[in-house]
Amino acid sequence: MKAYFSNVIPKIQQFSKKFDDLTLLKNQNWVLIDESNDTKNVFIFRDKNQVLISRNGKVKRENWEYIGENNLLIDIDGESYLFKHGFLDENIFALKMDSKDTYVFLINESKYGFEINSVADINEFLIENYLINKQQITNNQLSNNYEIKKVKSKKAFFAPIRETFKVRFNDKLKGEIYVSKTSKKSYFIDSINYTSEMKRYYINSDYCISALHQFLKTGEISKVGLVESIIS
Repeated sequence: MKAYFSNVIPKIQQFSKKFDDLTLLKNQNWVLIDESNDTKNVFIFRDKNQVLISRNGKVKRENWEYIGENNLLIDIDGESYLFKHGFLDENIFALKMDSKDTYVFLINESKYGFEINSVADINEFLIENYLINKQQITNNQLSNNYEIKKVKSKKAFFAPIRETFKVRFNDKLKGEIYVSKTSKKSYFIDSINYTSEMKRYYINSDYCISALHQFLKTGEISKVGLVESIIS
């Protein structure tokens, strides 16, 4: 089972259902997110500790057990896996690998293929539904305190089209943000050294601009609206 790192899950665990709420878990088609292959794996948790696992329509019967303290035991292909509570609602089921900081993600099939197909989609969905609705951007008046100018459109080799914007704040701080034309996600670059850089991705330009201002002013990275950080 492919596991992924997520810095969003720890921030929203307070909004999660517990594993002992088995009515939410059982008799749903949970699609496993695996970006490494095209196999569609569907988990259906049933009564009497039975779980049906469908791989591209071929079904195998396995066992699962809730063993208390938000621990879940699942048998897959002759091996037993212990998972900790990650996150659970009617849309997303995140299982934390025991003794690791990575998660296995399953999506309710009613959402899979329409809204959520990847880990990035999961992070965006959770941020929009939990963080944005529960928090406010730290500087709500920022939209009136900067000027933004589009510089150019750039298409890198084998990379999606992006747009570049120069941002000048009223306190004379300035920087650049980059916006993907396809996903509309925005990022700014936090330089590390001469050979690599950190791209801080936010769900939209408003959050990115707010985070850029905070970074320029304090050197701190805002976590509000942050989707992922990628070294390139």
